Amino acid sequence: ALAPLKLGGDFAAGEALLALALGTVPGSLGETSALALLAGGALLVARRIVPWQIPAALLGTLAVLAALFNQIDPAHYPGPLLHLLGGSAMMCAFFIATDPVGAPVTPLGRVIFGAGIGALIYVIRTWGGYPEGVAFAVLLMNAATPLIDRLVRPRRYGRLRTGNPLPLAPKEDGR
Repeated sequence: ALAPLKLGGDFAAGEALLALALGTVPGSLGETSALALLAGGALLVARRIVPWQIPAALLGTLAVLAALFNQIDPAHYPGPLLHLLGGSAMMCAFFIATDPVGAPVTPLGRVIFGAGIGALIYVIRTWGGYPEGVAFAVLLMNAATPLIDRLVRPRRYGRLRTGNPLPLAPKEDGR
């Protein structure tokens, strides 16, 4: 659904965005009917099957970058709705990026992971040679997951972040 955009098409019209949201445009599985994917993803998040941090960070970063560049040059950069509704961003946010094997384990790590995928999707879609960048973005961020987990490692219970034990508080009787 994003290939015509890459070739100079115009998808900024309201009817085209509605068609992308409802899935009445031709495209691959996961590229059409963004509202159905959003509903399924919201159900997974509400039932706590997938963590909310990855989809929120991914879609938020993608929307913020698209809105920022659209404000700079609206004739050249499409708005955030096209990036969110077109392509497989919704499929990625709820069903691909949240794979527990490839995603970080900490909440902050999940935010960094999702934001990285969202930024890479935007960069590849905008300046890359491919109309869709989801697969590359997920693969690159999956490779960065061990680094993210190491950088945002939670402190151990009873220890400072440096690894030293927490200082003991004095007892109430003064000893």
